[in-house]
Amino acid sequence: MTYTLDSNILIGLVQRYPRDIFPGIWDSIEESVARGESCICEAVHREVYRIGDDLHKWAKDLPGFICSTDSEELATVRAIGQAHPGWVQGQVNEADPFVIAHAKFEGSDVVSEENRKGPGVIDKNLKIPNVADEHQVRVLKFFDYVRTEGWSF
Repeated sequence: MTYTLDSNILIGLVQRYPRDIFPGIWDSIEESVARGESCICEAVHREVYRIGDDLHKWAKDLPGFICSTDSEELATVRAIGQAHPGWVQGQVNEADPFVIAHAKFEGSDVVSEENRKGPGVIDKNLKIPNVADEHQVRVLKFFDYVRTEGWSF
C-alpha cells in the first residue's frame, strides 16, 4: 500500500509527536519513505516551507519523500479547480488538489486529519475527503495509517 501525506500530518508530527520524545513514529515514517510507500507532493513541501521550521529541511533531506508533479496530475488539479472554483483561495487549500491528484495518479491513499463536511457544503468549506470521494481516492486519518502499517510504539 502507498500513501500521500497531507501537510497537516507533518505539522501534527511536529506539534504533537516531537522526535526527541517519539522517535519511533519518525523512524517508521522514514522507513516507509525508504521503501517507496509514503510521500508528499511538491505543493505540500511548499506549504511546509511557509511554516518556517526544521520540518522543511527534514522533508527535503529525506530521499524519495517529495514526489514531482506529473502532467496527468495537473489535468486532475485543473478538473478539481473547474468543479470547485471556490475551494482554493490564495494559500488556503492550495496543496489539497495536488494531494488528491497525486494519490489518484499513483493509486495511493491520502493521509489527512481533515474531516468530511456534510452534503450541500459550499466550495470554500470543502475538505480533502469530500473532493477525494469524487476521484475515488481513499482518505485515512493518521492513526489509521499507523494501524494499517502495523506500527506500534
